[in-house]
Amino acid sequence: MAAFYPTPALKKAMPWLPGHLPGATPYNAGSGAPQPNGQQGGQPGGAPGLGDQIGVPDPGITEHGSLTIAGRILPLPAGDWHPILTARSGTHGELSQQVLARTDRGVVSGVIVVRATQQPVPADLAEQLETPCHDDRDYASHISDRAGVSQECSYTSNAVLENQSVSSDPFITAAFNRMHTLGFPVPSLMINVGWYYAAAAGKGTAHIETVETLVAPIEHGSRQLLAPPQYWNKASVHKNPDAAQFIDALDRWMIGWSRVLRQGFDGTLDTGTLVPPLINDPSAPRPA
Repeated sequence: MAAFYPTPALKKAMPWLPGHLPGATPYNAGSGAPQPNGQQGGQPGGAPGLGDQIGVPDPGITEHGSLTIAGRILPLPAGDWHPILTARSGTHGELSQQVLARTDRGVVSGVIVVRATQQPVPADLAEQLETPCHDDRDYASHISDRAGVSQECSYTSNAVLENQSVSSDPFITAAFNRMHTLGFPVPSLMINVGWYYAAAAGKGTAHIETVETLVAPIEHGSRQLLAPPQYWNKASVHKNPDAAQFIDALDRWMIGWSRVLRQGFDGTLDTGTLVPPLINDPSAPRPA
């Protein structure tokens, strides 16, 4: 998963992550308490890769339907989504980042990692944006290019989260550390729906947005996986009926959800259409 294990293409498209940022702010991931005003200002000598400005929002906030990031609409799958960490990164604050977690009966059933450019960046940074869609380990992938207009890549893959460090990206690591500190029960494995998009902005520049939607293949209200860990790789997934059914359902959902993400990016999304079954991923909360 590119957000957790950054590909060379993502590093090229967004070179300020996860490298050192001048004036980056140290973030104590072991502290679950929000800082004054929910933010920490940039200070020299801060932790690399976290961002010029870190936001530590109140996790008691609940988001539904959609939210706005970098001036664009980000649709949300069904459920209660809680903000975990935000950041503005880059020499001129080019990139906005946010991590949200969905809880269902006290268990994390989904995580969203979104990154969006606040202002156009050089178009050549997006040349290899679709590289993650060519990974042989993906369950499925879809690529759509319109020459000189846009590049789009969506895919599904697994993400093992049981290691102490889930990512080489300090921002992602800090977000998961905060979830653990806050007592959010995170499953050991989730399935990622990745969506990468770049749109030409004129004069050799482009806007870029990446959305990683992690969905937990678990029994509702439990951290118990629907199938043992060895069945969640591409070669074995169809050897277990429960794993195969979940991945097939997620692949079908990804097609429609990618369209909704693109509409949010383009400013053509009617938020009134964000209703079931469109917003219901395979781990969407069910009535108690």
